[in-house]
Amino acid sequence: MAETFYLSLLAVDLSTLDGLADRWETIHREIKGLAKRVHDEVLSPLRDKGYWEGAAAPYAWKMIDDIERQLESATKVADAARRVVEDGVGDLKSAQKDLKDAARRAGEKGLHIRSDGTVSPDVIGNVCKVDLTDEEKKTIKAADLEISQILKRGVTADRNLAYSLMADVGLGQWFNSDPLLTDIDSTKKIGEAEYNALNLALQNKDPYPALSSDDPYSLGWDWVTGDGSRHREYYYGDEMTELIRSSESMEQLRLDTLEQWRATGQPQGSVAYSISESGKLGAFKKLITTDLPAIVTGDEDHLGEAFTGSYNLNYTVKGEDPDGSVVVEYTLKNNTSNESFLHYVGYYDWLEKFNREEGVFSSVDQKIVWTERIPAKEK
Repeated sequence: MAETFYLSLLAVDLSTLDGLADRWETIHREIKGLAKRVHDEVLSPLRDKGYWEGAAAPYAWKMIDDIERQLESATKVADAARRVVEDGVGDLKSAQKDLKDAARRAGEKGLHIRSDGTVSPDVIGNVCKVDLTDEEKKTIKAADLEISQILKRGVTADRNLAYSLMADVGLGQWFNSDPLLTDIDSTKKIGEAEYNALNLALQNKDPYPALSSDDPYSLGWDWVTGDGSRHREYYYGDEMTELIRSSESMEQLRLDTLEQWRATGQPQGSVAYSISESGKLGAFKKLITTDLPAIVTGDEDHLGEAFTGSYNLNYTVKGEDPDGSVVVEYTLKNNTSNESFLHYVGYYDWLEKFNREEGVFSSVDQKIVWTERIPAKEK
């Protein structure tokens, strides 16, 4: 099992980041003024004093001019990166110190902290108890809340640092000419589209994938006919992604995400939407009154969830702005199959026998991934 953020923050040597900040400072110091030297000592003599003439001269001047601009941009990026790292390491060190202190105090009370940083609800005084006093429950709850809030600070600092650095360096071929971030508390300047691109780049994927033309109707047709790939991936801006994002069910799932994040401080979690939450009768009523009309009319508020039925969203917190807005990457995995087509009768293992792997009515699985910012006061 992968090491949890709690264990990582307790054990990580943050002096590495101090060294990184020092290197950025050295780079900035060494290249500062270099752009002006290129202009004064190389470009101006060639262009203004007639040292180079002929058909190639304008091209050469342009190339040297580009070098000058890139050095100016690199100088700005180095300075911004140094400031961002210094700010980030300060926040991480503070969170690490507070986490170690909180863990020590919990240990002194005989509490058990799980590997993910949550406090066991029934262990105190190093004894597992069936019945706890009100005071013991209060002690455990207070320790759990303290650790979760410190973890939340640590996760925020870690993620904001990564995305602030990436945003300053930029994703283009050249250095970013306008690095906007000099601390890790200004991530509000990073737009949703940029977050999606940065997130894909950090996963070594194309930050700007081509938009898919798939919609629920074309996917349904491919399921019926057996045409096209049996595996589809969708990202920010794709119609399938935007239909899920705009669906009515997402309103509650965003609130659930915020609630879990604030309560636990855990960087990963999951939320779920169920069509049968109120039973089979409720699911059938939704089919008749909401889903089928949405499919017929193309109602974007309900078309996405009409296509998927019940679904689970895994989420990863990518950062938090000072106003409490949370940046979250969501991942939805859906399978269009004979089993899912019959989901209104309920979810039973025997329905899986109706699925086919190829040909007409063969399963088409989809993976939908996007990053969005949830306002602190999501309604």
